[in-house]
Amino acid sequence: MYGFCVSERALPRGLASRLILCAVLLFGSPSLFRTHLYATSVVALIDRVNHRLVIAADCRVSRGVRPVSACKIIEEPGCLVAMAGLYEERNSEFRLREYIHAACQEPGDLRSKAEAFLRMARSPYERAIRRLREAQPLDFLKTMANKPTEVVFAGIQDGEPGLIVRGLETDATGKIRIERFESTAPSYARIGYFIGLNGHIRAYIKAHPEWGKEDYTKLAPRFVQLEIEAHPDLAGLPVSALQIDNKGDVVWLDKGACDARQSD
Repeated sequence: MYGFCVSERALPRGLASRLILCAVLLFGSPSLFRTHLYATSVVALIDRVNHRLVIAADCRVSRGVRPVSACKIIEEPGCLVAMAGLYEERNSEFRLREYIHAACQEPGDLRSKAEAFLRMARSPYERAIRRLREAQPLDFLKTMANKPTEVVFAGIQDGEPGLIVRGLETDATGKIRIERFESTAPSYARIGYFIGLNGHIRAYIKAHPEWGKEDYTKLAPRFVQLEIEAHPDLAGLPVSALQIDNKGDVVWLDKGACDARQSD
């Protein structure tokens, strides 16, 4: 995962047992006009005190004179996914959203669906990376190399709320690496992920050492709004936010760009 982790030792006493957070940074490029890249801000937190997950995301999926907005959260029965990274590359027919939809239809638990996503997306991702590297090598190095495309599967795993992250990342030579991260019961190795823009979130955490005691349903969208305000050319309103309880029930706190049809 490209970014930072806050280790247990770095957290204030009393919060360390609850919070280990990781972040990923990915910027989009306006010159790749047939390629949609996220300069995303997605926050995914496990609220162990209230036995729930909280997810929030901005809606910007491309930049330029006419920026495109869309939902970055896909909700299927028993399968909710937030995404960041390479959204689509039309010449190679890479469509991140399509692979997520298909993976959610696969049988098995949340982890099985996350693994299905990797099987479906890896070859198209490799083709997209090859095309981008050959067509625009400088932009490829700037926007894609060592910056992962990641999806966060959120829901019930082994009877408890959990976050399962799967990702695909390329180095400067085009070699592909698979990412696997999980935050599931009983250990909850990581209680949250910041995917995408995160510098102002980190500044907030540093300035508010007791932030982990705040209401996550308010904190997660506020974190996303911090990055939107700081980077209006990279991330955009509205903010979509939801919670998932320990029964797997999804409650949308704010639909934002996510309408009931979950359209493409």
